[in-house]
Amino acid sequence: MSAILLIVVPLLAAFISILFKKASPYILLIVSFASVIVLGYIELEVITIGGFASPYGINLVFDQYSLIGLYIVNTLFFLVVAINCVKFKEMSTILLIALAGLNGLLLTGDLFNLFVFIEISGIAAYLITATNKNPLATFNYLVAGTVGSSLYLVGLIILYAMFGTLNMADMANEIAVSGVDASLVAFPFLLMFIGLGVEAKLLPFNSWVKGILASSNKLTGPIIASVYAATIGFVVGRLLTSVFVFSDTLGLVITIILLASIIAGEAMAFSSNKVREILLFSSIAQAGLVVLVFLQGFIGWGVFLVVANAAGKFILFTVTNHASDELGTDEVNDLKGLFVNNKIVGLAFTVASLSAIGLPVFLGFVVKMNILGDLFAEGNLFIPAVILITSVVEGIYFVRLLIKLWYKEHDLPVVQYDFIIKYVVVILAILIMVFGVYTAPIETEANDLDLISFVEGGNL
Repeated sequence: MSAILLIVVPLLAAFISILFKKASPYILLIVSFASVIVLGYIELEVITIGGFASPYGINLVFDQYSLIGLYIVNTLFFLVVAINCVKFKEMSTILLIALAGLNGLLLTGDLFNLFVFIEISGIAAYLITATNKNPLATFNYLVAGTVGSSLYLVGLIILYAMFGTLNMADMANEIAVSGVDASLVAFPFLLMFIGLGVEAKLLPFNSWVKGILASSNKLTGPIIASVYAATIGFVVGRLLTSVFVFSDTLGLVITIILLASIIAGEAMAFSSNKVREILLFSSIAQAGLVVLVFLQGFIGWGVFLVVANAAGKFILFTVTNHASDELGTDEVNDLKGLFVNNKIVGLAFTVASLSAIGLPVFLGFVVKMNILGDLFAEGNLFIPAVILITSVVEGIYFVRLLIKLWYKEHDLPVVQYDFIIKYVVVILAILIMVFGVYTAPIETEANDLDLISFVEGGNL
């Protein structure tokens, strides 16, 4: 069984779903579930497409890094579909296209095909966010995404002119063998980084985020803040640790931008009185931290930071957006006492919040402590100080939010969570706790990922 099926089958299913519109939600559900199951039957390999061997042909890299990313993204995608396939059945075809694009982003070993999959998944995202009924926000997202992908493409063209290849592994080898000065490739890599930074929600390239997530529903919130965010996190991680080369000066500038993104995100979340805004600003801060960790070269714990953020944001946005859809508001004061009559959902929300803060016995704590340990081991003190201070700020606004959501008042908000939502968020919350206590598997996997060389076939 080949990993190419993870792209081909959803695309074929999207075409079939157009012909059989009434069956499209079931097709989406089956295909998204099958995408998770078949991952256990696909062997690690580099797949050549079109009959031309690398670096001239198109190739897909299904390695351990891709496998983890595909498991996380496809599992969360299926859970989003399971919760929303009935209410948003008209989006079934678009969601199948999105699934193909997201899988392509995680699998491709070619920089141009990465651009193609960015466009496919991006177009699907624009259409999905149209369900927010906020056309101006969707238009802003489309414009920002178009500018970002255009900058990525310009950088790509410059790199091709310089090295004559677009294969990630081949370009990495060319740069290493030629010993090219980092300053000579700084401009194209910077353009590509900015282009990816738009989708990664990094300041100052994320003007679209507030409009989309602040008005998101229970489909768009989890899929953009969790599924799409995880995918772009894995993509940026691969490029930063294998292809991109930054000079010391440019690396310092990017580090400052990322630290500013973390600080600004946490500050805006602290000052907000709307739950979705709190979560979206927290997502901006965490996205900056993810990219910063990969920039420092920590592949393993960067991966598990993506995993922890994706699982946590899935729970937080699913619970919040369902309540805001039911009540027509996400003002913190209007949601006071939400969990008094929804204790199971409230416990899952609490676990996700405490994990995001980085408290013990949760996955977020394990990840943050190991990242801090690696930074201290390298003699880096400033970045850990920023992480610790912003974590305190994050802890204050999350605890403040939890107190209000659990605080019992006379007129409690009436929100009913169906069985599927309860089951999904509780299972994810349990996993966050399990791997926060039983850390051996993720510590082993993180160490193995740190040994990965993204030279084609070198880690298979």
